[in-house]
Amino acid sequence: FPSSLLSPCCLPRPLLLPCNCSGRSEECEFDMEQYRSTGSGGRCVSCRDHTAGPHCERCRENHHRGSAEEPCRPCNCNVNGSVGLQCDAGGRCVCRVGVTGETCDTCRAGFHSLGHGGCR
Repeated sequence: FPSSLLSPCCLPRPLLLPCNCSGRSEECEFDMEQYRSTGSGGRCVSCRDHTAGPHCERCRENHHRGSAEEPCRPCNCNVNGSVGLQCDAGGRCVCRVGVTGETCDTCRAGFHSLGHGGCR
């Protein structure tokens, strides 16, 4: 067997098709592991608008958007008032007991002093 037949140029390669980056990137690279598991080896890189995923199809962690056409926006959950930093698709954060507001930045009636751990 000539050694040239074993070189990377001569090994069978999957058909390379353009990546579908959801309009959020023009760059992609081939990912063999992704190809093995999904049949599509194109992985987008440099996703814009705070998107992530193999096809820039979802928001990065702690970001949200109402629809796939919109850019992702930061959740801005208040660190003290929210249970976590991730919000729902509408931008609402999950608040601690005694805390309210879209970003969990306000004490509910009967509570005061928003600080580490919520309101008292």
